Amino acid sequence: MRIIHLSDLHLNAMFKRDNVKKLRKTLAHICREGFDHLVITGDIADNADEREFLILSKLLKKFDLLSSEKTSIVIGNHDIFGGVQTALDVVEFPQKCRNTDFDSRVKLFFHYFEELFDNVVYASKDMVFPYLKVIGDHALFGINSIDRYSRLKNPFASNGRVSENQLNLLKKLVVSDEVQGLKKILLVHHHFYKNNVESTASENNIWNKIESFTMKLRKKKVIIRHLKELGIELVLHGHSHELRDYYRKGIRFLNAGATIDNNSRDAKYYEVDSTSTGTFVKLKILPSTVFTPLSIQLPKISVPKLAEQPGN
Repeated sequence: MRIIHLSDLHLNAMFKRDNVKKLRKTLAHICREGFDHLVITGDIADNADEREFLILSKLLKKFDLLSSEKTSIVIGNHDIFGGVQTALDVVEFPQKCRNTDFDSRVKLFFHYFEELFDNVVYASKDMVFPYLKVIGDHALFGINSIDRYSRLKNPFASNGRVSENQLNLLKKLVVSDEVQGLKKILLVHHHFYKNNVESTASENNIWNKIESFTMKLRKKKVIIRHLKELGIELVLHGHSHELRDYYRKGIRFLNAGATIDNNSRDAKYYEVDSTSTGTFVKLKILPSTVFTPLSIQLPKISVPKLAEQPGN
């Protein structure tokens, strides 16, 4: 199976319109080249704005990718808490995080991309994550690594955490009958190494420096041990804005965090050929050229009423 891995799109039509153009160019390119499945590992939005979710939804629909069979997605911290753009945002951000209803934001994320959750298996009827999606001879598991806001433990809402309950639910999915004999791939937002890269998620340089010191996944060694025991062979993630291919305890990890939101006008992504004989990875770079004019018009958005659905 040929998988295209993108992450950290940070779509924002006001402050980061180039990100929208780069994503459109990337989707057009991968559709021309051909692939089996698209994976996007979080931070779709830059500021947790519904209009930012709608940009991706409309782009996926335009390229016939708004389908569970063609695309899988997990949530990032900017999809729940947003970020900052101005100096005033830096001051007001902690209060914004305190006022954020974590569970409602996960439901809202699900609402905008519910087509990508068709035919998935949920570990709990009350939770979007973790989930299982079977694509051919591969089992894709999506989990939510976003930690809830805490003034002491998560003051900038960028740290990660995978609860024991979620790990137990993941195990429940992995040992299910439909997974036996399939190649197991985990989709998650946070990275599994010590971060030394400054964030580029904000237009505010001060904030980028602050956020870089708090972009960590708590108890990652424990999580990796669980993943090893569960037979996870490949982990696709983002969060830290760099491209990295590395191993932990025999598990291969790919970070596509510099796909769109990076320090150049190039778009970058991983192409993963996952076969019975191994996993073969190619780093693809689309050089900065004249972008195709963006044809998607963004309508005014009203908050939708949420139907009964899983939440986290």
